[in-house]
Amino acid sequence: MSSATRDPQAPVAVVIVNWNGVADTLEVLAELEGIEGPALQVVVVDNGSTDDSVEVLRRERPEIELVETGENLGFAGGNLVGIRHALKGPDVGWVLLINNDVAVDRAFLPPLIEACLDPSIGAAAPKIYYFEPDGVIWAAGGRLRLRETVTEEFGQGHQDGPAFSRASDMTYLTTCCLLIPRDAMEEVGPLDPLYFIGVDDADWCPRALDAGYRLRYVPDSKIWHKVAVSTGGSYTPFKTFHTGRSNTLYARRHLGLFGLVAFLAANGVALTAALARELFGGNPKAVVSKARGVWRGLRDPLPEPPRV
Repeated sequence: MSSATRDPQAPVAVVIVNWNGVADTLEVLAELEGIEGPALQVVVVDNGSTDDSVEVLRRERPEIELVETGENLGFAGGNLVGIRHALKGPDVGWVLLINNDVAVDRAFLPPLIEACLDPSIGAAAPKIYYFEPDGVIWAAGGRLRLRETVTEEFGQGHQDGPAFSRASDMTYLTTCCLLIPRDAMEEVGPLDPLYFIGVDDADWCPRALDAGYRLRYVPDSKIWHKVAVSTGGSYTPFKTFHTGRSNTLYARRHLGLFGLVAFLAANGVALTAALARELFGGNPKAVVSKARGVWRGLRDPLPEPPRV
C-alpha cells in the first residue's frame, strides 16, 4: 500500500465511457459543471459508437478531451483507455469513474475526497439511488460473494433509511461512481478489459484489498442512476454469454480451487432452474448462451491484470 500524500485540492480526472449514448453523456457533463470540489479534467472515451456521438460531442462540447477507441472495447476496456489518458497529466490526484447515465448531487464529490484522505482507503463510492421512484436505493455499498453472481449491492430496491446512512468499509463497490486516489490506481492498476461486460469492478476490488487498501462506502455523497427498479427484456443471449464468461474468469482468478468448484455447482443449479423457467414461452437461447459463456470462461487465457 502506498504512503503517498493526497492533496484534497488536486485536480480530479473524470473518466466517462460513451457508446451510442450521447444524450446521456451530454446530460452528465452538464451536471458535473455545477458541482463542488476541486477542478475537473474530464475525459470522454467514445467506445466505437456507431451513431453520431463523436460529431455531436465535438460540436456541443469542444472543450472536453475526447478519446476515440475506434471499436467497442467493452466498459472496462474503454475505462482503461480513459484512465491511461487521464494519468498522463502529472497534476491529477484523483480518478473518478462515473457512468454516463447518472445524475449527481452538487455536493457529492467532497465527501468522497475527504474519505480518501485516509491513505488506507483505496476507493470510495456514494450512496446510489434509482432515478425514480424517489428515495429507493440502487447501491449502498456491496459485497463479494461465492455464488453464480459474484457481487451483491446492499439495499437494492429498498427505501432509504438509517441502515444505509452509516459510512462503512466494504468488500465491493460499483464503478457506476467510484473515486480512486491516483496512488491507489497506480499500485492496484486499472480495470481489466479481460471482462467485456460486467465483473470488472468485482475484479478490481479484491485486487485493491489484496494490496492492503480499504474500500469505503460514503452515504453523505449521493447520486442517482437512471435505471428502472424492474428491468425487463435484459435476458439476451449476448448479455448472458458475457455474464457467464466474466463471472467464471473472476472465479478462476480470485476464488481458488474450492471456490471455483462451488461457483460451478451454483451455476449448474441456476442454469437448470433458468432453463426450466424459460423453456416454455421464454428465452432458452439465453440460458444456453450463459452455459457457453461459463465454458469459455473456463478455457480462455487468464493474463495478469493491466498496469497504468
